[in-house]
Amino acid sequence: MLMGFNTDVKQDGIQYHVQTEPRKDAGIETTVYTRGAVIHKLTTSYRSFLESSDYSEEKVKQMLEDQHREVITQIRSGVIRPPTQLSIPT
Repeated sequence: MLMGFNTDVKQDGIQYHVQTEPRKDAGIETTVYTRGAVIHKLTTSYRSFLESSDYSEEKVKQMLEDQHREVITQIRSGVIRPPTQLSIPT
């Protein structure tokens, strides 16, 4: 059974919670929360990969981890930020 990832990231005085999990519809969903509000969501499908001879749970787990890390990188580089009304003064 595939498990997801949860990471707290503090960037520029703002606390983010990043959650990545597999979905029943063969999707990988990463959600970013700040102060309880969803500020970013990324969903990718691995449905076509299910039919591939290369399919393995280990490879899907790697896809989950890669997406999770990419979103964290986007937070750290300032690509993902809360909307102005949720910004916390630093």
